[in-house]
Amino acid sequence: MPGEPDNKKLTVYYDGQCPMCATIMDSVRNSVKVDDFDLRDMHTERSLPFGRDAIEREIHVTDRDGRVHRGAAAIFEIADQYPGLRIATRFGRMPLVRALAPPVYRVVAANRRFIVGAAGRIFWLKIATIVFFCIGLFMSARAWIGPRSYPEAPVFGALPAVDGPLAYGLFAALFGLAAASVISPKPQKWIAAFLAIVAFFCVVDQTRWQPWVFQYAFMLTTLALFSWDRDDVDGWRRVLDVLRLVVAGIYVFSGLQKLNWNFVEYEFPWIVQPIIDVIPRAAGLFYFFGMCVPFIQVAFGIGLLTKRFRRVSLILAVSMHVFILAMLGPAGYDWNNIVWPWTVAMAVFDVLLFSSKADFSLHDVLWAKGRLHHAAALAFFALLPFLSFFNLWDSYLSSALYSGNLTEAQIYASDAGRKALPQTIQRYLVHTSPDTNVLNLQRWAIEDMNVSPYPETRVFKRIAKSVCNRLADRSQLVLNVREQRLFFSQPETVYRCRDL
Repeated sequence: MPGEPDNKKLTVYYDGQCPMCATIMDSVRNSVKVDDFDLRDMHTERSLPFGRDAIEREIHVTDRDGRVHRGAAAIFEIADQYPGLRIATRFGRMPLVRALAPPVYRVVAANRRFIVGAAGRIFWLKIATIVFFCIGLFMSARAWIGPRSYPEAPVFGALPAVDGPLAYGLFAALFGLAAASVISPKPQKWIAAFLAIVAFFCVVDQTRWQPWVFQYAFMLTTLALFSWDRDDVDGWRRVLDVLRLVVAGIYVFSGLQKLNWNFVEYEFPWIVQPIIDVIPRAAGLFYFFGMCVPFIQVAFGIGLLTKRFRRVSLILAVSMHVFILAMLGPAGYDWNNIVWPWTVAMAVFDVLLFSSKADFSLHDVLWAKGRLHHAAALAFFALLPFLSFFNLWDSYLSSALYSGNLTEAQIYASDAGRKALPQTIQRYLVHTSPDTNVLNLQRWAIEDMNVSPYPETRVFKRIAKSVCNRLADRSQLVLNVREQRLFFSQPETVYRCRDL
């Protein structure tokens, strides 16, 4: 009878409106084993031996003996019909794997409408952002939960320190919420809770306002505001446009921040020194290239948003991250490893956002169309960073890392002042001349917490004040700050403990 399953074949009942399920079934139809299957799309069948809700929840397979296999077991049964996949199916039926397969299948099934297809980039951007955020948190754990000698710099001076069991509990909760955000098909509330804890940590210590924290947090906010309905085409397109604006804006301002002689004379030569050590004759060429780097970076940042130059800009962007990883990574300086995962993350974001054949334009990305969050992205990543050139907006919120355009600070202590400080701080002081010891705040922060110091005068003054408070004779210490900006750079300013 028509519609009755063929007992000589495996009958597969599936959700044809699921892109991932449809892709698997198309692979079966195009395979040499297609005659071994009777494929039934639940949306085209008049009657089904199982409830439609059950089939929508998990794929069903009826084998030649009439036995029913569901979910992961059904996938293994389909794969078992292909000789090349039988080793994998045998592995999948081992006790431990068999026990883990159903929950893994349920997670995949719950997210199946986003894993593949045009909206799949949203899902993978969520996964990438959360995973790289958690890697960064783990690598900089001492900055969040200690132990650390580098003082906290709260937004408001009256805020109490967050440490002990509370800090450990909140930090552990971040990873639990991250896992829930990854597996949930509707992750908005989990992402919101994750960001609330991050915001709390950041209010009590501005050093945690790292560039990658700011970027990831804004990207997750964008993803949390999405409906996570695959049929919300306008919604996921807006999300992609906002995230494209974020990434392109970072590239453009990272290039503009490098338009200074500090970058050309000191920062870039330092970055490429591992190559110069091997090929000394290349020094002149790299000096010239250093002058071109800011313009190249601005160009490909804008080019990513254009149809004509998108592909070449994508290649340049990814190549830049490979180069940075080579210079700062284990093969180069083996330095500041907290930026390594961020560098990889940016390359992943580039591919997910700009390798698509989707038709988007510069106008689509820049025009907020009355949407508040899109307008916020435009402000934070395309407008406010201009103010950093006049020292009216924070450098780390303006893509200034490794630009030579940052405020720097050092603490100077006398020999008596050094002896009065705890050993945890003394170890970072360098004796440079009689009765003079220098505490480089960048070295202190990176070695103590694995993050760079937050390069703003107000933060450095809080750090120095905390050190001053450890001295009986506060005249034994001074803070030296030099504010470097594209315009209106400030000369070195000396602050004594009484000025803090």
